[in-house]
Amino acid sequence: MTMTSAPLSNHTDPIPDIDLADPDPARAEGLDVALADLRREQPVFWHGPKSRPGFWAVVRYAETMLVYRDPVTFSATHGMTIDSLRPDQDPASGMMVEVTDPPEHRRLRRSIGAFFADGAIAALEPDIDDYARRLLTGVRDCGTAVDFVEAVAGRIPTYAAGLLLGLPPEDLDWITSRTALVFLSDPAAATTADLRAAAEQANGELLGYFAKLLRTTKRGAGGAGAARPDGLVHRLAAGTANRDSLSTGEVVLNALNLAIGGTTTTRSVLTNLMAALVRFPEAFQVLRADPAAVPAAVEEAVRWANPVRHLARVATCDVELGGRNIRAGDAVLVFPRSANRDETVFPDPNVFDIRRHPNPHIGFAAGPHSCPGTGLGRAQLRATLRHLGEMFTGAEAAGPAELMQSNFLYGYARLPVRLLADPASTI
Repeated sequence: MTMTSAPLSNHTDPIPDIDLADPDPARAEGLDVALADLRREQPVFWHGPKSRPGFWAVVRYAETMLVYRDPVTFSATHGMTIDSLRPDQDPASGMMVEVTDPPEHRRLRRSIGAFFADGAIAALEPDIDDYARRLLTGVRDCGTAVDFVEAVAGRIPTYAAGLLLGLPPEDLDWITSRTALVFLSDPAAATTADLRAAAEQANGELLGYFAKLLRTTKRGAGGAGAARPDGLVHRLAAGTANRDSLSTGEVVLNALNLAIGGTTTTRSVLTNLMAALVRFPEAFQVLRADPAAVPAAVEEAVRWANPVRHLARVATCDVELGGRNIRAGDAVLVFPRSANRDETVFPDPNVFDIRRHPNPHIGFAAGPHSCPGTGLGRAQLRATLRHLGEMFTGAEAAGPAELMQSNFLYGYARLPVRLLADPASTI
């Protein structure tokens, strides 16, 4: 891999003063505008070396889909983000599904996917719905403005991930605090270097946690410190008639991946969703008037509130993409948040339209590396939207919001809102 490779002479960086690897949240609004212009003019362009080595940026829907669907040409084995991208293969490649290519990817995905196919999400959904209802009932009953991140968005995904993985309930708050740091989102960090150091430390602590959890679980004693037998950690280690058991390393790495992905991305989607309901109050009224709109609203939430800024790949051979000649070994980053605002696919893409149809968003990615937890994410969004529409008449800002410091995720670290209680609600 040649992460420092120079582009051909006619492939100059169209945004020399913008660093797409910069985690500073102050750049977010301007970045969306810049990428909108580039989708029309240069949907694939060379992003020169800045804070990180140079890479090809893919910002339009069509080319993003081509990258997602072709793991032979665009490999995921060198890391999934600009900060984890490396010249050699990621140490977790061949063991963790997100950084493994076919054919080995199929074995890992089959074991994880079989668990979801067993009806796991349907079994968890009543508990998730009840938890969301109780959280929002508490918000309604307190009668004051709340930080939506702390009161709701940071809690539902951790609870759901705990149910899915079978984690001890007493560990969930700690897991939330660690996963929040992995994608450069430490509010206490003073510099980007501090952010990256905190992320590396949190990732190591989570690896240690899941390794210890698996050892305790395998001893079979149950009780404190062990994973529940109906959770994914226990079942992946044990295997069943329709899937092979995974090795200790594979279970640890994939449990870590699901814990981080399941908490951080859904938390960000929920914060972005609430920001959308504040910005587009008519959408809230549609939810109140027509509960049948919830499924379409979920899909629009995933599109409009798409939190993933980029995903990394490496070209395995020379290839032409979007009129650009990409060389073997070049880093290629897709920007799905930009792709989900492609005007050629989504009319009025910057409008949060909960009746949007069709809505072929790629908020859960696409191709072999599509998110295995899509059902769990949708269940959390359904529950949140349903109970918001039942309990409240609207939402309004209650103070300045604060975006996360992250070059990987777009979401809020703080989102003060006032949810307006429906006096007729009896839930």
